[in-house]
Amino acid sequence: MGLLPFDQRVAHAMEGIYKMTNWTHVQRKWLDRLAKQLVHEVVIDEQFVNTTFANDGGAKLLNKTLGGKLDDVLQGLAGALWPQVA
Repeated sequence: MGLLPFDQRVAHAMEGIYKMTNWTHVQRKWLDRLAKQLVHEVVIDEQFVNTTFANDGGAKLLNKTLGGKLDDVLQGLAGALWPQVA
């Protein structure tokens, strides 16, 4: 997977995130926004989410919108995009 363009790696990572749970339409739109930012930023953490989406309530509101799963989403993305090599 290391030779895929980064946008394709993001798309692949998001497939796993979309399968985590039965996301609502609103949750799915937020996840899509995260994915679009990730293509440009490479790394998204809670601080980045808080800053980038400050006008929309930041990480606190996004976590609430995602049913308390923001950390799971961010960890899932990081794990899929940057797997640890043994």
